[in-house]
Amino acid sequence: MSFRQMTMIVLGGVVLTATIALSFAPIVIVFQVTGGNYHFLQLLHVAIFIFAGIFGMKLMVDALKYACDQKNIYPQIGVTVFRIWVIILAFVGIQLAWNLRPFLCEKNEEFKWFRKYEGNFYTAIVYSVEQIVTPAKPVEKPPQPADRGNNITSTPADTITLLRKSAK
Repeated sequence: MSFRQMTMIVLGGVVLTATIALSFAPIVIVFQVTGGNYHFLQLLHVAIFIFAGIFGMKLMVDALKYACDQKNIYPQIGVTVFRIWVIILAFVGIQLAWNLRPFLCEKNEEFKWFRKYEGNFYTAIVYSVEQIVTPAKPVEKPPQPADRGNNITSTPADTITLLRKSAK
């Protein structure tokens, strides 16, 4: 197999992945405009990229097998190594994209090319799933002190005096 054929196979997979991801842009825009939840949008983007990546990488592996079959060679080891490369590429690419993501952010957050985020992609996805699955807890009012008549104090000194009287 020539270098040109291998380059065409890899570029074909990347182009298919990019085309599928781009075809989901109207759906993402609708959710973004209608005020989608940040965690939902984050998981939507992840699902789209996984979907597109699976088809792109499958195209690469199938094209590699086809090219080898046409030359009556079937390098089983080469296809296995290529599949391992695809998995490593996915893990490294995911973390790299997570660190360099300038466009997916909270609505009230300003645009930055590089942000400081704690953790990695995988912990962020677990957190986002957790935020969507667990229902939002209603905000409770803090406990109010019991009404003791006219014990309203206006200065800290009055408060200290009132505490000393109640302790006796």
